[in-house]
Amino acid sequence: MQCFKQVAIIGPGLLGASLAMACKQRLCGVEVRVWARRKETLAICLKKNWCDSAHWAIAEAVEGSDLVVVCTPVESIANYILEILSLCGEKTLVTDVGSVKGSICRTAQEQGQGNSSNFIGSHPMAGSEKSGMDFATGHLFEDRPCIVTPLSSSNPFDVEKISRFWADLGMKVFLQSPEEHDEIVANFSHFPHLIASSMAEFLSHLPTSWNKMAGQGFGDATRIAQGDSDLWCQIMKMNQSQLAKTLEKWMHSIQEAKSYLEQGKWEKLKEYLEKGSAFRKKWEWKE
Repeated sequence: MQCFKQVAIIGPGLLGASLAMACKQRLCGVEVRVWARRKETLAICLKKNWCDSAHWAIAEAVEGSDLVVVCTPVESIANYILEILSLCGEKTLVTDVGSVKGSICRTAQEQGQGNSSNFIGSHPMAGSEKSGMDFATGHLFEDRPCIVTPLSSSNPFDVEKISRFWADLGMKVFLQSPEEHDEIVANFSHFPHLIASSMAEFLSHLPTSWNKMAGQGFGDATRIAQGDSDLWCQIMKMNQSQLAKTLEKWMHSIQEAKSYLEQGKWEKLKEYLEKGSAFRKKWEWKE
């Protein structure tokens, strides 16, 4: 049975607009409301078949909604959550799509003015190196993981409702604490992006004529470096501690590979490469 009849989406960027599309495609009879800061954006949303109403005032957007999803840039999510919790009644659940959960969940729990149990964090691991409503698609969430991060005060029934919502959109749902979430994504999301950006930054200093001779491996390894630098700087700033720990561990690994090259330990290097190959082959992902 469908859990939510009216969903308010705060911020119709890539994730917010894709979420609105997915709700309309996969949830029968759902009403989708949208909030945006810019009236030009609201006018565009009103022309879309995935938007039932568009609002400039947050209070109007969330009125009567049984689910509110905050899809703004990660640095602003906590403040929007606090505002929305102050506006909504006890029957409204609030979630988000933020890539970092520890600070967001702590803020909701400590400053939620008694309404913190209405908030349950989410992180749909879906996105693109592109950003903005123009690149939105209703299929963005299909077969992707979503990590739901309940608070200690969360009602298990509400956790189930949020989890079912993402599952109904085609996602594979996992439950983790906010702290566990941040450690996981530091390794499997934020770290890969930083490494891809580091490679691209390093290679940018080489002769530009060499670019024309680069193979597909270069493109595969650096594709995500095209992402919005402001957004990714926000994410890395908010997960600074965990990401620094991951980088420290990786530096030991890359130094190990470097030593095999310098010392001509080819069997050791082959073993190192085989471990990476075996790990990647076991990984399940919808290409």
